[in-house]
Amino acid sequence: MTPIDFIIFIGVGCAVGFLAGFFGVGGGILMVPVLVFSYEGSGVSSSVLTHIAFGTSLFAIIFASFTSAYQHGKQGNIDWRSVWMLGIFSAATALATTKLAAWLSGKQLRVVFGVLVMAAAIKMLTESEAQAQKKLELLSRPSILGLIGVGLAAGVVASLAGVGGGIVTIPMMYYLLNMPLKLAIGTSSATIVITALFSVVGYILNGMGRTDLPEWSLGFVDLQRGAALAIGTILIARVGAYVSFRTHPFRLKKIFAFFIILVSIYMLVK
Repeated sequence: MTPIDFIIFIGVGCAVGFLAGFFGVGGGILMVPVLVFSYEGSGVSSSVLTHIAFGTSLFAIIFASFTSAYQHGKQGNIDWRSVWMLGIFSAATALATTKLAAWLSGKQLRVVFGVLVMAAAIKMLTESEAQAQKKLELLSRPSILGLIGVGLAAGVVASLAGVGGGIVTIPMMYYLLNMPLKLAIGTSSATIVITALFSVVGYILNGMGRTDLPEWSLGFVDLQRGAALAIGTILIARVGAYVSFRTHPFRLKKIFAFFIILVSIYMLVK
């Protein structure tokens, strides 16, 4: 990478950091397309291009979500009991599923990514404001079985789609566990740190020994682009979390849904 490229990726990381804080997602829905485009222009082999994009995205997500979770924690938007339950089960499935991800083709992984985020967005768009108003307070603690189910789903999504899993777990916590949206966003940020960490380990291990990887790669993780993205996310994630705290939940949900619909369409067409 040239110094200019490094600065550009720091800029992308800033945008990712804001999204991570604002929506409680890892930011992979933005990083993955940018990384794919970058690797295509750099002549990276198509057989590993998507895998590196996913692994590098997850690497940066660790830093974005940690910074976001710190700010959400200060605002009281994290249910720590749920974080540890979700984290344990999402980490286990994330590490196991990266083996499957390494076997799949880049096109198959992009289709999985596009379909998953599209389904989540459509579900969020179907709820009326009146329905959303009924979910502003946590009326009961989420069940253990419910948390296990959401955690397992998060791990699978993280590994197969190169994202933190928030695009699926936030709607699941909101609809299935009846969590208020802002609490779900904060809890998702903290959980993603655990999920992404184990996913990255899996991508590193399953990419070791490949001869068609670009320079500065550790398995399926590009350390140069990953570092630049991480720097940007650390700078801005807390700002996104603060703005999220100040935004009405219904408006927040609609903005998020429209954004990921656009990203999913791009990935499916690509």
